Amino acid sequence: MVSWSGLGRSFGTSLFKNNIKTPFVIQNVNFSVGKTLNAGHGHKTMALQPSRWQYHKFKDMLHYYLMVGLIPVGAIIFYTNVFIGPAQLTPIPEGYEPKHWEYHRHPITRFIARYIHNNPQQEYEKFMHYIDEEAQKAKLRALEKEIHKKMAERHDYQAYYYRPMVNKYHRINKQTGDDMYERIGDDVKD
Repeated sequence: MVSWSGLGRSFGTSLFKNNIKTPFVIQNVNFSVGKTLNAGHGHKTMALQPSRWQYHKFKDMLHYYLMVGLIPVGAIIFYTNVFIGPAQLTPIPEGYEPKHWEYHRHPITRFIARYIHNNPQQEYEKFMHYIDEEAQKAKLRALEKEIHKKMAERHDYQAYYYRPMVNKYHRINKQTGDDMYERIGDDVKD
């Protein structure tokens, strides 16, 4: 597949060149319209032009990956439309509850609903759980706001505004106080 564009390039260029510069043979003598007969003499130059390698490589890869994807998908779609076809609507038997994917008409849509998408009932329950969690958070925020309001109103500071002390520094401070008490004693004069 990658070589298609290369073949097309060579075929297209040779097609146009051959129409203009076709050699023809008369009595075993070659005559060419496009060739200059200089017998190897003269100055040979090569025209400088930007490289088209990246463009051709991109085009080759694009064609390749499009064909890798489009051919199988097109074959699957063709097969399902021609050989399987859309579902026919029939009455539901007594006591049978249809699955959620059985409500779709096209076989590809049924496949996607069955194996890729979640059950609509499951999606609904997940959404209701999300709503319940948000309602619980709103209740907690309202309760916290009320607690802050009561604390500010009553000048209460030991609940939310209490910052716990690290015991390490408390022990060091107590040890220092005990050491000073042992050295100086209880007779401290101002």
